[in-house]
Amino acid sequence: MAVLDAPEGGDDSAGCESWRTVWGSETVRSLGARHLPVLAESDLLVEAPEVPDFLRELALLRANLDLIAPPSARAYHGAPDRLESRLRTVEATALRALENGDGVPIR
Repeated sequence: MAVLDAPEGGDDSAGCESWRTVWGSETVRSLGARHLPVLAESDLLVEAPEVPDFLRELALLRANLDLIAPPSARAYHGAPDRLESRLRTVEATALRALENGDGVPIR
């Protein structure tokens, strides 16, 4: 597998190590996410054929930001805008992978 660099001026991070608790949270799981919760226990590789489903999962989570990170929560992960930024970053990476016919590794 070849791992491509992020575009110049871009970012491809799903967050620092502590974000694994967000991606594996009960709320994220209860929404039906099946890819990102893997990060609670291990690294994630979304194979190329699964990327469209992964993109739908990201859209689902973005549509439910206030459930995952209520506006009143202002801890490191808590702000909905921080969560949305991480999801958009992962989405941009997944869209590049889809365009190239690649998978998405998240460590």
